Order: sequence, then structure tokens, then C-alpha cells
Amino acid sequence: MAWKTRRWVAVGVVAALVGVVLWRGVPAAQSDASVANARAVQLPAAADVRADGTVARASHGRPAEVDRVKAFEELKQRAKAGDAVAQRLLADTYEGCYFINLDHEHFMDSLDFNKQMIRPPAQLSVLEQVADERFAQCGAVDGGAIVPMQLITGWYAQAAENGDLAARLMDNAFKRKRLDTAEAAEQLEEVLGSNDPAAVFAMGSTLHSNYPASAEGPAAGLMTGEHASDAWLVAGCRMGYDCGPTGKLMGTLCLLQNACTGEDFEAYLKREMMNEAQRRDLERRVTEILRLVEG
Repeated sequence: MAWKTRRWVAVGVVAALVGVVLWRGVPAAQSDASVANARAVQLPAAADVRADGTVARASHGRPAEVDRVKAFEELKQRAKAGDAVAQRLLADTYEGCYFINLDHEHFMDSLDFNKQMIRPPAQLSVLEQVADERFAQCGAVDGGAIVPMQLITGWYAQAAENGDLAARLMDNAFKRKRLDTAEAAEQLEEVLGSNDPAAVFAMGSTLHSNYPASAEGPAAGLMTGEHASDAWLVAGCRMGYDCGPTGKLMGTLCLLQNACTGEDFEAYLKREMMNEAQRRDLERRVTEILRLVEG
């Protein structure tokens, strides 16, 4: 059971956020760029920086560092200027801070509880480092303000409209757009022909949300089965998507599932598998996906 829980989180925060969208009744299908821009204007400005270089505001007592604030504001400006990749990255940034900025105190209480569940000192150290880093990052996101769900769904939708393939997959997932067989085959061909690590990774994150239970074509066997999502995720990692020990993905796994092992995603995933047969099946699938991408 623990493996299935961890694997759910490994697919990304998208599943949890989609659940929040449905629970709150947020009109994800209507969260377009106009909503995102309107919300962005209404949110508090990023932390004010004094002339001496210190930060006037902080998130949960942790200063939002000047460089982090500057980097976030530059990303937001590129997104507002119409850069599709920046729009997706902005949505991704907001997504990574959704649960933290929603209720800092509650999240800190959860961390305190998680710390009691970790025995190895090295893993406890990783959790503390990840938490400090994520709080610092999220403190720089609109000054640590609560992230409205429309900012996430809206920027994914705008990035998708502007041609970002990974964002389109995420947008489909939030809108609960279930592709028919023909649409699934067309999108699969796009992903395989894109040579885009983010799109390949997003395929794994959204596979069960977007795709029919059956698929056709040369990659049909890669769309179904217990490790289908995992294989696309790992393929995206090998292509260059950030799945390293200090990346957002592993940070999220550490914060939400105590997977604070200091490993990259592929190593963590394989170690959590039940037996060598599952690891071989994963490797076979990943190899085939990469072959199709390169072909």
C-alpha cells in the first residue's frame, strides 16, 4: 500500500490539485489567461526590498531573498509578455507553492509530525534542508501570498494556447478532458516527435487523467499497465527534465511523503518497486519510449 501511495505522489502534485479544483468547484475549464492576469494584478506585490538590500516582508519568518524575488518577478514578466515556456514555468512555480502558501502554520505542523516519523539522521537533515529551501522559494512567490487555484490553471491554459505541449497536457488534466482514441493517438505522436523532456514527463503525470483505457498504434503498449506512467516520467528525466535530488519533484516527494533519501527520482522509484521483474519492465518501457522519441 505504501508503494501505491508514493507512486501517486510521484506522478506529481497535479492529481491532488485536480482534486482540489473539483472539491472547491473552481471553474478550471474557464481559467484562461485573463483570469490569471487579473488575479496576478490583485495579489500583493512581491516582497519590498529596502535600500540596504534586506527584505521588508517574509514568509513564516523566513526572508524572501532578494535574488529569489527578482527571479520570480522576471519569470512573471516574461509570462505576461507571452512567452509560452515562461507561462508554463510560472504555473509550475505556483503549483509548487500551493499547499505551502495556503496555510503556513498547518504545513509547519505537518512537517513537525513528519520529522517524528523519520529515524535516519541523514534523511531528517534532507527534510530540513528541503523545507527551508521550499519555504524560501515560496516566500518569494508574490510575497508568500496564498496562491489562488486560478493562477495555476489559468497560466497552464495560456501556455497551452500559445503552443507549449507540456502545458497542454496539464491543461487537459485540469479540465478533465478525456481524449478519444484518435485524439490520444495524435497527441502521443506529437509528444514522441517533440523531443521535449517536459512534454514526455507531463505525459507520465497526466496519462491516466487524459488517455483512454485502450490505445492503438506502435506505442499502444506503453500507454497501459501498472508502470506506464512511471516509464514516461523516467524517460522525461533521462531526457533532461529536472528529477535530481535537489529538484522540485524530489523536494515534493520529501515534503509530502517523507521520501527524503537524497536520491534522484529514477533511483528512488526503482528502490521502491517490489521486485526485479518490475524494474526490468520499467526499463523495457523507458528504453522503448526513448527509441520512439529518437526515431
